[in-house]
Amino acid sequence: MPKNSKGIEVAEILSDKCIGCQICISECPVGAIELSSAGVAEIDPEICVGCGKCAEVCPVEAVAFEKGKRRKIAKEKKAERAEPASGPVAVFIETTTDGQAADVSWELMGKAVELAGKRQSKVIGFLLGESVSRLSVEAGWFGCQEVHCIDHPSLQRYTSSLYGRALSEMAKAVQPEILLIGATVLGRDLAGVVATLLRTGLTADCTGLDIEEETGLLLMTRPTFGGNIMATIFCEQHRPQMSTVRPKVMPIPERSESGSCELITHDWTPPRVPVPELVEFIDESSRQGVDITTYPALVVAGKGACDASAFSLLEQLAELLGGIVACSRPVVEAGLLPYERQVGQTGQTVAPKLYVGVGVSGAIQHRVAIQGAQTIMAINSDPSAPIFQVADIGIVGDYSKVLPELITQLKQRTAIHD
Repeated sequence: MPKNSKGIEVAEILSDKCIGCQICISECPVGAIELSSAGVAEIDPEICVGCGKCAEVCPVEAVAFEKGKRRKIAKEKKAERAEPASGPVAVFIETTTDGQAADVSWELMGKAVELAGKRQSKVIGFLLGESVSRLSVEAGWFGCQEVHCIDHPSLQRYTSSLYGRALSEMAKAVQPEILLIGATVLGRDLAGVVATLLRTGLTADCTGLDIEEETGLLLMTRPTFGGNIMATIFCEQHRPQMSTVRPKVMPIPERSESGSCELITHDWTPPRVPVPELVEFIDESSRQGVDITTYPALVVAGKGACDASAFSLLEQLAELLGGIVACSRPVVEAGLLPYERQVGQTGQTVAPKLYVGVGVSGAIQHRVAIQGAQTIMAINSDPSAPIFQVADIGIVGDYSKVLPELITQLKQRTAIHD
């Protein structure tokens, strides 16, 4: 196989077989493929990262890439070395400042139920705080079978040293096979502490979790190489297998109030070590700014609509839909909207009822952040834009012509219903 200057084995187009369907162009995560003047695909070897996606999707086998053999060998090695285990799948149940469970906890509980079903193990929750044991009832509604709880006055407010020690001690006692934590500000800090104390691996900001059938290992998928490709990571040698997942990446399952959960309390004595003193606590609700994750509809401006003159149209559309204007990273970098409005892996992960992307190309890190949306509508002048791969509704055209027509029709429909 040919290699580029970086030593990466790259794919090669067989020009005599290529039919110019452009499927490989739309699937390439790094934009390494273009259509030549002769109507066949061409790969830039210096951009290619050797992922082999083009070979997988080519309908006429016009891409030469030997990925299958290496993948098979890797699977055989994993099957030889790894043994399925029967430990439970655990979720850290994060609590908010008002003593309620964070939504991401129940999102992860739904995924834990799915993973445990494939492993034929049980689902448990880890709960820390003061006067929080009542949340075990709610955990049962989302499929949790046991909640292990440390209820102690020293855990009233989060500090990484105390929470880290308490959670790691419970994990050592219970020995879960898998431990899932929300990738919130608190969860990201806590996960690193716990993974260090337990001497295990941690895969952060995952967008997909599954169980490998042959080994029972947790497959943790996340964007890598700057969001250009998706990597699936597994932890063979250490336990628990730990992963953090951003809020709103996974749906909250339907709750069943008939579900029951056993509460198991653990005695705990805080360590006799210096603990940071909480001088002042600033409630999250006191922060200034807009939380785009709370709106049912988002009109998202991308690089293709990175123009101040477009925002009056975007705001009109957002108002008619009962939503707000958000954006992708290039719009923030251009200074047109603040960072709090950014959607993406480096911004906010969102799950609105309706997402409208205007001039959004749809890089992997952006698509990952909107996969929880119920309906995705994309408006882009480029028919090969990756955003159309995940869109429920796609409009190919100039947004400056499409948006006025949309706004006019929405106003007409609103007037009819009024």
